[in-house]
Amino acid sequence: MKKEKKQGVMLMIVLAVACLLVLVANQQSARAQDAPAVKDIVIVSPPNGAFVTDRTVFLAGHVVGDKVDNVTLKGVAVKEGNGKLAVKNNTFGTMITLNKGVNVLDFTAGGAKKQIKIYYTPGDKLPKGFKPPKGFKRFYIHTKVGPLTCTECHKKRRGKINFQRVTPARFNCTTGNCHPKMGKGAPHVHGPVGAGVCISCHNPHGSFERLELERTGQDLCLVCHEAKRKEFNQAVIHPPVEEGCVDCHDPHQSKMRFQLRGDGKMVSSLCFNCHEEDIFTKKHQHGPVGTGDCIACHLPHASANQKLLIAPPEEGQLCFECHENVKKQLARKNVHEPVEEDCSTCHDPHSSDTRFQLVSPPKELCASCHEDVSPEIYETISTAKYKHEPVAKGECNKCHAPHGSDVTSLLKGKGIKLCGNCHQDLGDEIADSKYLHGPVKTGSCNECHNVHGSQFSRLLIRYFPEEFYTEYKQDKYDLCFGCHNKGVAQNRSTTKLTNFRNGDYNLHFFHVNRKKGRSCIACHNPHASNQAKHIRYEVPFGRWSYPIEFSPTKTGGGCVVGCHAPKKYDRVKPVPYEKKK
Repeated sequence: MKKEKKQGVMLMIVLAVACLLVLVANQQSARAQDAPAVKDIVIVSPPNGAFVTDRTVFLAGHVVGDKVDNVTLKGVAVKEGNGKLAVKNNTFGTMITLNKGVNVLDFTAGGAKKQIKIYYTPGDKLPKGFKPPKGFKRFYIHTKVGPLTCTECHKKRRGKINFQRVTPARFNCTTGNCHPKMGKGAPHVHGPVGAGVCISCHNPHGSFERLELERTGQDLCLVCHEAKRKEFNQAVIHPPVEEGCVDCHDPHQSKMRFQLRGDGKMVSSLCFNCHEEDIFTKKHQHGPVGTGDCIACHLPHASANQKLLIAPPEEGQLCFECHENVKKQLARKNVHEPVEEDCSTCHDPHSSDTRFQLVSPPKELCASCHEDVSPEIYETISTAKYKHEPVAKGECNKCHAPHGSDVTSLLKGKGIKLCGNCHQDLGDEIADSKYLHGPVKTGSCNECHNVHGSQFSRLLIRYFPEEFYTEYKQDKYDLCFGCHNKGVAQNRSTTKLTNFRNGDYNLHFFHVNRKKGRSCIACHNPHASNQAKHIRYEVPFGRWSYPIEFSPTKTGGGCVVGCHAPKKYDRVKPVPYEKKK
């Protein structure tokens, strides 16, 4: 009895569970029947909130979920199907005709619903400055729009169309009467154009971007040119790059490499589209400017340096990329300060009306700084009665190295090595001479000459008579007595002031202190000579030059000279002179 009772209880439990399972299954079946077969209706084009200017547009969309035969559309006129849009491969599309103003489109399919709003106004009737109502945005649709087939651009994946990826389908945009010249007849064609894959950049449905572009600005280009993204992430960005690459690059074709918008000859023809040509076309042009090669100094997209330079301009770093010869000059003892700072202080990097692309003529350029740095020199230059020719012409670089020098004051040389570049005869004379005047020997020409200008002839720093014969006055020999003892011309008798004496009779006094006195240079060469005491070889005298032959002895000497008969003198045993009757 107990066993039978136990089996009965078990049977009841099994029946109860079975009933419960059937009930649950029925509830799930009921829910499944109530749930929509389609999860969502996706409208690809035109999207919700689109403002269009074409009355007839192509409507494209797809359904998500179970397969359905059609989608019902209400709110606008449909070209075919009487509002029933056939669904194939879960996609649908048809031409629709919009009403002026707001159009409300209602879609239903398999229990799912979707509503979008589209605003239409004829493009030829748009008032100036027209703005669509709030909530609507301009949507650009290709002119002469026609029906599209989804499988042209989207391929199936696992039995369903993949809307996340566009295949590189070749289009017929460049055939017929639409864009027949695009990608043809130009030496440089953008890759997608050459391949006919226009949808790489343009959306065939339409876009909120002009020209039905997929994206805006540089984002469109960086989809393919990803390597440039890092380059663009620098301190200084070329404005056209920030705005979009098409300011410089033609996205379709060009006469120039990289599809640059130039004339096909020089890169600068592109740059002149924005930059004023005048600053590049002056008489003297920087080499890269003359050949139109702006990118020799500037990076076209972005740079870590100001003005998109390939290297910093400070300390000549940019210029030394080419001008290595000038870089070597910076290793010299004395360097011109602007060179250490920025070469563009003196040189225009593009072009100038002055040689070497100087920002102004040398005379004005040097004065722009040195009038303040060396006012006493410019005072001398402006007031000088006698001008040094290079200074008067503003040719400072005749004597000064503009970049660097091993000589003080940036001189190109010292003493006669510098002056002899112009005064060649004097340089040859000094080079062939055994005895050099002290300042000449030390290379200190400025001890006697003021190289920038002077109130005295021959650029002398003090007065010296120009006349060959002149009555003695002390101030006439101010120049020589700046170093030499003036007593040599004032004392008739001496045993110390000079060795040029007969006994104690001072022969310097004799030659100089006369009404028809001789100046110092009548006998002495102020620069150099092969005769002791700088006695000169010859003395210019009008059209004739008379010779001087000096023969020194231990206690005196003798002269054979064109101005008088041979004479001798002796400091120990004076030579008697005949007195004139």
